[in-house]
Amino acid sequence: MKRAIQIFSIVLLFLFAGCDKDTVELDQDTIPGKWKLRESYISDGSPGKWEQSKKDLVVEFKTDGRLAGNVFSNYVSYVIKDTKTIVFMKADKTEQNYAYELKDGVLTMSPSGPIMCVEGCADRFIKIN
Repeated sequence: MKRAIQIFSIVLLFLFAGCDKDTVELDQDTIPGKWKLRESYISDGSPGKWEQSKKDLVVEFKTDGRLAGNVFSNYVSYVIKDTKTIVFMKADKTEQNYAYELKDGVLTMSPSGPIMCVEGCADRFIKIN
């Protein structure tokens, strides 16, 4: 019995020794997770500009394809179509495409059909807990 406890203790020691700070950091390179709106690109026909978000707006991409939060509240689910397109779906199955780019922990999204911004628009999000 004493030998089993020693072996168990050694195994635990190796498990904890193998942990590093990366295991507790957010995975910034994947879509699933909670994202906070950081800024929006707005243009009224003149040259556009990025403006900091003044509201606490969050979207959560759940791993099972559901959406939560207060940014895209008209949509209930999403599918990552390819490396550049996310498709949002309403409860009635109406779809909206968003072009996206995930770079350096920043998710940039812009509607790409059927609804689109003529003058240009986009949102930038950062991942949160």
